[in-house]
Amino acid sequence: MSLDKNKILVAAQQFTVRGQIQKAVEEWKKLITDTPNDANIYNTIGDLCLKYQVSEQGKGEAISNYVKAAEIFESSGFALKAIAVYKKVLKIAPSRKDIYIKLGNLNCERGLIGNAREDYLVAAKLHTQEGQIREALDVYRKIADLDPSNLNVRLKIADIFMKEGLNSEAIEEYNKVASAHLQAGRKEDAESLYKLILRVEPNDASATLNIGKLRLEDGYCDEAIAYVRKALENSPDSEDAFSLLIDSYNKAKKYDEAEELINKHINDYPDQIGCREKLASILLNRGELQRAAEEYLNLSKEYLSRHNIEKAYGFAEKTIGISPELVSAHEILFEMSLSSGNKDTIEHKGLFLAKYYFDRGDKSKAGYYFKKILEVNPFSAEAKDGLSNIEPVNESEIPAPVVLPETADISNHITSADAYMKYGLVEKAVNELKSALSIDPDNKIAHSRLKDVYKTTGDLEKAIDECLILSEIYESEGDGDRIAELIQEAAVINPSDRRIQEYRDRMTPSAQVDVSELLEEAEFYAQQGMNDEAVNVYEKILHADPDNQEAKAKLLRLKGSQPEIVRPAADAGSKDKAVSSPFFDLGEALKESETEEPVRTFTQEDGPATRSFEELFQEFQEGIRSQLSSEDYETHYNLGIAYKEMGLFQEAIEEFRLCLPGEHRIIDASFMIALCCKEIGQYSEAAEVLKKAAQSPQFNDRNHLVVKYELGALLEMSGKKEDALSVFNEIHDTDATYRDVSEKVMTLQKSL
Repeated sequence: MSLDKNKILVAAQQFTVRGQIQKAVEEWKKLITDTPNDANIYNTIGDLCLKYQVSEQGKGEAISNYVKAAEIFESSGFALKAIAVYKKVLKIAPSRKDIYIKLGNLNCERGLIGNAREDYLVAAKLHTQEGQIREALDVYRKIADLDPSNLNVRLKIADIFMKEGLNSEAIEEYNKVASAHLQAGRKEDAESLYKLILRVEPNDASATLNIGKLRLEDGYCDEAIAYVRKALENSPDSEDAFSLLIDSYNKAKKYDEAEELINKHINDYPDQIGCREKLASILLNRGELQRAAEEYLNLSKEYLSRHNIEKAYGFAEKTIGISPELVSAHEILFEMSLSSGNKDTIEHKGLFLAKYYFDRGDKSKAGYYFKKILEVNPFSAEAKDGLSNIEPVNESEIPAPVVLPETADISNHITSADAYMKYGLVEKAVNELKSALSIDPDNKIAHSRLKDVYKTTGDLEKAIDECLILSEIYESEGDGDRIAELIQEAAVINPSDRRIQEYRDRMTPSAQVDVSELLEEAEFYAQQGMNDEAVNVYEKILHADPDNQEAKAKLLRLKGSQPEIVRPAADAGSKDKAVSSPFFDLGEALKESETEEPVRTFTQEDGPATRSFEELFQEFQEGIRSQLSSEDYETHYNLGIAYKEMGLFQEAIEEFRLCLPGEHRIIDASFMIALCCKEIGQYSEAAEVLKKAAQSPQFNDRNHLVVKYELGALLEMSGKKEDALSVFNEIHDTDATYRDVSEKVMTLQKSL
């Protein structure tokens, strides 16, 4: 039987007015029978339980209903409402780790990575404080997945694994960080981590192999050979280790050892054609050009039989580069050019082959090549003349030229570039890709290939250029995910490149701020009585869209609904002002000083017709201080804030100094004094103030990390790097995830 909803709602309201909350709750629960997935009902029940049942049981019931409401909002696609209700839960139970994780998941889905990271960090810290190490690690991995470039988080995960004796998991994380260091060109940092892995697990083949690679890149061939041999011993079937050992022998000019190893491998694995590529490279480096050319030619034929055109083409070109007289290599290139329609190569190679066979009296083959040239270029004078020397030319039999569309196909350039890169012909690859882009400037494949080439060759600035060009192309297509990937890739290459931040700043308003969604979020906060949260969101909207009238109006209404601060009242019959509140609006007071001064007539000798700001301000200061006691710390503190906001830093410092004897304001006042000193360039004085604050009984390492961080920054700015490092190390010991303290420690350690 259907319920009379209106009747139930009226009854619930009456019970609420009478203070019979339990009965009101029972009425609301009746509605759940008909609409079990109505989140608003659970939210309302939660409000009633929280507002009128102050016991722990009441709070528990409120939380239970809020969580149910949020879960329904979330499953129904109302992420913003779910977030608002979860925040209500945290106001009651701020240590609910599961709620922080839910918030993190929701923010992650909305693309608010910074918010998600903050939620996950709180959850991880709570788990750690309660000794739930494995749970903390799960959350840290979520954070690491949000931002793969945040190596400090990865290292923290690895450190915790190590402390827990989970060596294999620790090694996995260390490897991820080392790989990121390699991508960014930080070889020393990567090698340090690989050596750390070997201290934990001496037979780790991957770390051993990677150190061998780094040693080889730096030219230490003998060390590289030793590491790679060890890797091969630990992992005999590793193709990477085998290949790197050959490269190490090759670079060390130990050609006999390299050839012996390759021949053994070829005998064991005859189908692995890659070994023959290594052999050809060794023969070339040894100077056995004829053998090398023949080996490359055989490779070209083999790959052609396997329909791998790219490799066949590349090896044929390499053969010609070593031994230009090997006609069969030219023939392979000619046939592949016919298949791909590469007109320039067809004509160039065709003329070479036609003349070659004509000079040797083989007119049949010469004629074949002349005719093939004329099929793609009927106007080729050389082909016509050559063919006329063999047989009469009938002009009507020459095919009409093929008219290509205006947007030429660039696939040949891409294919050629790929082939060149695979065989180390980097300059030719770059030229092919640039040719492709001259035809199609916005071709994503060509730009992507060029980016990868520049990364391979270490031309990192040009690699970032290509990342940004691609980002702009994807921006025009509205592909935000791909843009984010490219900007992240550029940041890994060089995090300090200013162009990356400039691009991010340009993209922020359109790519990261959805004003309509934020308006909905703020409205829901306001409906739930969460005015501070609503104000913050409206201010965020106005930062992104300063002319948004709806946000302006609702922000004004919200601020107007908040309790007003009582201002100093003025007696109409006296110039003296009686102070009724510790708050002072300095700008307003100065205006009052100007309006209250009696108007009088000045002669020329008297001076200017209006008093200066300095005179008014001095009078104002004297008036205020005459009404304050030296122990009115809160008033002096608020007055200092007012001065600071007006840029009157010296006056602000004087007011904050008056607060130092007060126990409750000593840390805050010291911090504000330091900020003011910093503004006027007095870094040493600012640092001394914070040092004294850190020694006071009211100072707490965990609660006042911001004070220590500012002290470290000031010491660093003053050139006292050792002292700064000491402070940042103390912060790191307290909370290694605080701001960028890990990076500060690493940077300062390297600079000392």
